[in-house]
Amino acid sequence: MWTGHERMIDRLYGHGGRSDDSHRGYMNFGLWEGATDYASAAEHLVERLGEALELAPGARVVDAACGRGSQDLYLLRRFGALSVDALDVTKRNIELAVAQAEARTGPGELRFHHASATRLPFADATFSHAICVEAAHHFDTREAYLREAYRVLMPGGRIALADIVMRRAPRTRTERALVGTAAALWRIPQANVVTLVDYRALLARVGFRLRTIEEVSARTFPGYYEAQRTPARRRELVAARGRLGATVGAVMNFAAHRVYRAGLLDYLLVSAVKPSSGGGDDGG
Repeated sequence: MWTGHERMIDRLYGHGGRSDDSHRGYMNFGLWEGATDYASAAEHLVERLGEALELAPGARVVDAACGRGSQDLYLLRRFGALSVDALDVTKRNIELAVAQAEARTGPGELRFHHASATRLPFADATFSHAICVEAAHHFDTREAYLREAYRVLMPGGRIALADIVMRRAPRTRTERALVGTAAALWRIPQANVVTLVDYRALLARVGFRLRTIEEVSARTFPGYYEAQRTPARRRELVAARGRLGATVGAVMNFAAHRVYRAGLLDYLLVSAVKPSSGGGDDGG
């Protein structure tokens, strides 16, 4: 059922973990616009994507790579009575997400699925909105996910992503080695190592009409990198993953930060729409 790449992702993100640490179960870089702590920055990122989607009660949302479910619980608190189907390829994440959701009260529906983002277990034209928070670069491939998201969205449905692309192609042997090492550590398929020009072309090729795209690298990578280096967070990581796992995580974060500091990496907030087949309202 699972591909070799998906099994690698499961091992990468399936370590220990819990949803009651200082990160409150969040796993994104965060959007550090006035936020002074990681969890607030992580929630702000999710909020910005929800706003880009113009979520409102009654929306039917599919969340690909939901992690431990914190972002879905936040969407319900922030935007009201949504219907959310959230999925993740990492079984441990789904177990933690279900445990979190058991304590949930309030309006809306929330269902978790152990499933692949590139083989969504839903019928065509099921959802009004799709969201993917900082995960499409992991999928094998990003294009396969976008085609699936396009399939399960209704005509006029919207998608929003926090995603990572190359600011430019590496020019030197050192830059190529740096990018290659970071991609290997983060389990990013070569097909997903693309520039913004490639990204725009991909959205158009799949059929989406781009609505907005914002580059926010300076408000994501540095804040996350510093938050991960605090003594308190390091102690949490050792407790959750062991010393070896915490060290591997630190190396991954250092590699990503080096690629960003070299001017090679962009963090994007993207929204797009599946055009209406009849030429009517397409959410633009």
